Amino acid sequence: MRIQHNISALNTHRNLAFNNAQASKNLEKLSSGYKINRAGDDAAGLAISEKMRGQIRGLDMASKNSQDGISLIQTAEGALNETHAILQRMRELAVQAGNDTNTTDDRGQIQKEIDQLTSEINRIGNTTEFNTKKLVNGELSDSFVTAEGSAGTTVSKDFAIDQTQVVGSNPTTWSGSNQLETSTNLSITGAATNGLDWSSLDQTADNKVEINKNGSEMEISVTAKDSTGKELTITSKAMAYDADSKTYNFDQDGVKLTLTADQVSKWADGETATIDLEKGAAAGPVDATGNIDIASNTIALGTETGGTGSTIGNVKVNGDSPELLANVSKAVVSFDAGKVTVDLQDSTGNSINKTDYSAAAGDTIAYNENGIDFSLAIGTSVTKIDATTINFDTKSKSTVEGATSDTTEDRSLKFQIGANENQAMAVSLDDMRASALGIVGSGAGFQSEATVTDGTSAKAVESSLDLSTHESAAKAITILDAATSKVSTQRAKLGAVQNRLEHTINNLGASSENLTAAESRIRDTDMAKEMMGFTKNNILMQAAQSMLAQANQQPQGVLQLLG
Repeated sequence: MRIQHNISALNTHRNLAFNNAQASKNLEKLSSGYKINRAGDDAAGLAISEKMRGQIRGLDMASKNSQDGISLIQTAEGALNETHAILQRMRELAVQAGNDTNTTDDRGQIQKEIDQLTSEINRIGNTTEFNTKKLVNGELSDSFVTAEGSAGTTVSKDFAIDQTQVVGSNPTTWSGSNQLETSTNLSITGAATNGLDWSSLDQTADNKVEINKNGSEMEISVTAKDSTGKELTITSKAMAYDADSKTYNFDQDGVKLTLTADQVSKWADGETATIDLEKGAAAGPVDATGNIDIASNTIALGTETGGTGSTIGNVKVNGDSPELLANVSKAVVSFDAGKVTVDLQDSTGNSINKTDYSAAAGDTIAYNENGIDFSLAIGTSVTKIDATTINFDTKSKSTVEGATSDTTEDRSLKFQIGANENQAMAVSLDDMRASALGIVGSGAGFQSEATVTDGTSAKAVESSLDLSTHESAAKAITILDAATSKVSTQRAKLGAVQNRLEHTINNLGASSENLTAAESRIRDTDMAKEMMGFTKNNILMQAAQSMLAQANQQPQGVLQLLG
């Protein structure tokens, strides 16, 4: 027997504490009515039930929203009911005024009532509200905003010019004029020109000019003249130079052209001169021009010859229009006044013809392919061009056709009839004022003077139906029938919406009811079951208390052993 540790008492005490805790939980659930009072009671059940609670409360509020929507619809429909009654009375008066038994004074009295009734329709349209929101004045209908462009509008554009430079020693001029014909019209912001004439082209040092036209290249001529006025012209796009064989190779549409010439002078090691499409740097006093068709691929020119260089940049017209003309580039190449060889080959390398020509300064070598002239002329030198401007005129006025664009702004009512996003219905309420119904206006069938107010002021702003003659009264009957039909259509639509909302409320109620039942099964206390648990735990707790007293008496048996 042991007296330091009473194991039986400790075990009984532990069971007593457990039973006491369980009984406390039973009491909490019974008193609150919920079996989940904290996350520890059922973590997963708590998360699920909270989501369900959100849906339930959302469904209940959506049901209230639907009821408010019905109240709004009924308010608008009540206003249109009065509008209907007014239109019926106006039609009755129009029929009466159409009878020629009435005198002019009689029709005048009828006209006064027509004017007042029309003003009342305006008042109903302007003042009918629900929760300060106007209903039938057109603010809750789909509105259209129209933007119109007038045909024949002239398009004017200002261009900033980046100018080019040519470096040399003798006078150099821009030759000829380059005109864009109808087949290659320049497009400016969607409006096409019938042609483009260049009247002059000058440039500034250290700048470049680039002209773009619908993605096609446009040639600008640069002429270098010697003392006798002879010219060397080359139209090119990309050229390859073989320093060892002293040849320049051109390739256009499968036809190859090879030029062979002696260098003007030798270059020291490491020194080169190049010519390319974008920024040509050439050796010698020869410039490049030509009239290669804009729509075709032009011959390209490049070189690594020796000699003094001259630079030709690109021509560019900068603007905000989206059209592009391919880069215009010119190349300068130098030939000795001695022997020049032209070797023409097809795309397979077969020789078409070969001519040896001993050229002197100022002489010209001409080449023609498909009606396109290509010439090489021996020149002497070129000179830097002073800074000026590029000027051009279009052959005809550039215009852009006007267009009408309709855009719709949705201003209809949105009824939130569901617990979640995108669970709304749209309801539009048309303008039901006199102007929208067509019972005020101008011209035949209406009075010449304004006699109708907006319903809230005394100032007449519109002209009502004219009932002064049989013919005008008969026309008024037709107009009033059309107005009545518009109101009937609107009322029918509102009635359909009201019926729809009533079904919506029933559906929301059923959804909320079933979701509440599911949430209740997760969270609510089963009172009978919980009472059973409490009774059991209460009995166990009392038994544990009794057994604890007995366990505490066991160590006293040691005293008998000592006695």
